[in-house]
Amino acid sequence: MRESWPIYLLALVTLIAGICFGSWGAHNLDSSQAGQLSVVLDSFVNQAGSIMVDRPQVVKSAITNNLFFIGLVYFLGLTVIGMPAILALLFARGFSLGFTVSFLTRDKVGEGMVIALTSVVPQNILLIPAIYMAGVVALSFSWLLIRRFLNSRHPVLPGLIGYHVLILVVCCIAAAAGLVEAFITPDLTKAAVNLLIK
Repeated sequence: MRESWPIYLLALVTLIAGICFGSWGAHNLDSSQAGQLSVVLDSFVNQAGSIMVDRPQVVKSAITNNLFFIGLVYFLGLTVIGMPAILALLFARGFSLGFTVSFLTRDKVGEGMVIALTSVVPQNILLIPAIYMAGVVALSFSWLLIRRFLNSRHPVLPGLIGYHVLILVVCCIAAAAGLVEAFITPDLTKAAVNLLIK
């Protein structure tokens, strides 16, 4: 753990940097882009209360997307040169989250905060820690491979076993986030939107 703290810190800083840049990007959109996105958001708010959710399809899509992202991080962690790409993925996911929340709260702070809390936060309570954990273990194993490359006596098998066990745990958490997105988030969002438009 003591040896790995720089990796934990690096992954955390990268994720937070992505969130900050995403927030900055949302607040610095030009008027035409902001207007177009606002029209889409207003349309969503007006229709969300009556939209019928195909839960099996949402479950399939959400879990597939989450596991694809974790799988990509996993495969990058199996390579010596995967560290920059892993960091880029963490940054991109942070950027997406920061941009989404900041845009929702940009013009209508109160309403936007309610929508963000009900449509974005629930699944990300599980998904962001899972992504962070996947990033950390992938970076750690990639670093282990670099150390093995520099010193052939450095053992890899214990780290490889631990890597797969932790990735399986992360996949379970990511799948649970997909279930939240399908079975909890839509109902929360509908309730919030119906409350806002009354």
